[in-house]
Amino acid sequence: MRKGASGWLAKGLLLLLVASFGVWGIGGDMLSSSVGSNVIEVGDTSVSLGEFQRDYQRNLNMLSQRFNTQLTQEQARQFGLAQMTINQIASRALVDEKTKTLGLSANDEAVRRMIQSQPAFQNQAGQFDRFLFEQFLSRNGYSEGEYIEIVRNDITGDQLFGTLPLGVSKAPDVLVDTFYAFLAEKRTAEYIDIKDSSIGFAPAPTDEELEALIEAAPENYSAPEYRKLSYVLLTPEAVAAATDISEEELRAEFEARKDQLDTPEQRHVQQMIFETEEAAIAARKKIAEGEDFANVAMADLQLTTADIDLGLMAPTDLLPELQDPIFSLEKDGVTSPIKTVLGWHLATVSEIQPGETREFAEVQEQLKKDIQLGQAQELLYERATRLEDEFAGGSKLDEAAKTLDLNIITTDWIDAGGNDKSGNAAELPDVTGFLTEAFARSPQDEPEVSEANGGGYYAVSVTDIKAAAVKSLAEVREQAIQDWQDNWRHEEARKKAEALLVELNGGKTLETVANEQGLTIQTSKPILRVGSAEELSPIARDGLFDLQTGAYGVNANKAGDGTLVYGVADIIPADPTTDEDAFTQMTEQITASIKTGILTEYENYLQKDIGISVKEELIQEYF
Repeated sequence: MRKGASGWLAKGLLLLLVASFGVWGIGGDMLSSSVGSNVIEVGDTSVSLGEFQRDYQRNLNMLSQRFNTQLTQEQARQFGLAQMTINQIASRALVDEKTKTLGLSANDEAVRRMIQSQPAFQNQAGQFDRFLFEQFLSRNGYSEGEYIEIVRNDITGDQLFGTLPLGVSKAPDVLVDTFYAFLAEKRTAEYIDIKDSSIGFAPAPTDEELEALIEAAPENYSAPEYRKLSYVLLTPEAVAAATDISEEELRAEFEARKDQLDTPEQRHVQQMIFETEEAAIAARKKIAEGEDFANVAMADLQLTTADIDLGLMAPTDLLPELQDPIFSLEKDGVTSPIKTVLGWHLATVSEIQPGETREFAEVQEQLKKDIQLGQAQELLYERATRLEDEFAGGSKLDEAAKTLDLNIITTDWIDAGGNDKSGNAAELPDVTGFLTEAFARSPQDEPEVSEANGGGYYAVSVTDIKAAAVKSLAEVREQAIQDWQDNWRHEEARKKAEALLVELNGGKTLETVANEQGLTIQTSKPILRVGSAEELSPIARDGLFDLQTGAYGVNANKAGDGTLVYGVADIIPADPTTDEDAFTQMTEQITASIKTGILTEYENYLQKDIGISVKEELIQEYF
């Protein structure tokens, strides 16, 4: 279509269309739209699609900030953002309608106090900061008037809803005790584990049985979707390698960076600082008479060797007044007293590491790479822009690559994990999101330029798709036979466990059954109804809490490679005194749940009393 629109015929038709609008004008009905229709009505309050869109976009921006990435519309749908926005708007409108009826209000002073008390708008001194407030409004798309009305609505909403749960200061003891007794009870199990491998021989399945196995779980015997891709990759390294750098440029770069390229001389320095010149001179005299530098520091200043050791220092690491004196010393020499803003210094040098001056020839290649990479970013952006222009003009990936003399790479069949048909990793660009994008596209999609990590760009097109398909029995026979026999052994182990369960229910003890089977009775750690099942499988843990003392159950083991026959070894009743924090937390949770329930029921009443209408189909059409 883009290429066709560039022809003289299409341009002529467009000119006629523009001229017709100029002569006859644009009818008012052409400018009207259902977009302005109200999508939410609560009592006398109406919310237009435009108002809904502003709230929706605001929520989308806030959610994107929380996840530190810009969410797509599809991701917003997965989060149920539209429904969340409906609930927010409806709840505000309900509060507004009911508070007006009851005559509740919040004056400007109350609104001002509420806004100024919010920590998000306060500076480090704890004072309201107008700049922070305006930043918040701008970031979240509010006008000042809109936000003030939201705060006013919150205040009147607290007046309306705040008193409802005041009578519930604490959940009833009988309710908390009942919940705690149920959830905090612990049990231990005694069990035997009948492994599938103990069954031994398994018969060979027929083809009909294998076909039924494959039909029951086709995902286990299917080849994944494979795709063939074509892509263009623009990297800083590739662009840099194609850039010529003259020797004059290299020489200029060398001179400009000579100080960075050379390694300066370094010296291991110790120093002590005195408040007066007289004290420094006296210490210098002691050292000249043969006393050790570190001993003088300890005697005069109570400084340890670690206190006076500066380590290896380059000239620029030192105060300007110290640079020449210290770097003029011989090894183990001591400076005369040197005055700086810190006091009077004495310094000694215990080690000298000579500097290194690098010649142009030594760093020429590194300089060339640095310059090329520096220029590459600008060239990369230019090439990516030209590539986008080609795509905007209707060019396919191969056409654009040919026009711009770019290297286009094609792959053989690969799956969404980047593996070829042999299961080996295919050679693909190390670019975050490359495969995700490649497997989200279809062959009909127009190519797009995407930014790659590391400062490059790429564009990928799908050239062919081989849909996921169930493999033939001949291809998966060996795997299917193994799976069928594993399933058979597992079923036989379960049948054996169920037969033992019948014996246990008939009066045998678990110890007797275990001895007859040559198995060891094991005892689990104490477990709760929820959380970790420890040695048991979750389904066996659930079964354990359904058993009475003396009864037994059968379920799969934790590894899924056998069946447990288990019973209750011990019941440990809940005791609030052993975990007061958990009991207090449960009390608070139940109390909060009761309060929330009261508010929810009142809001449900308001919805029926005031009435709410939501045009969900229209909202879904746009969001």
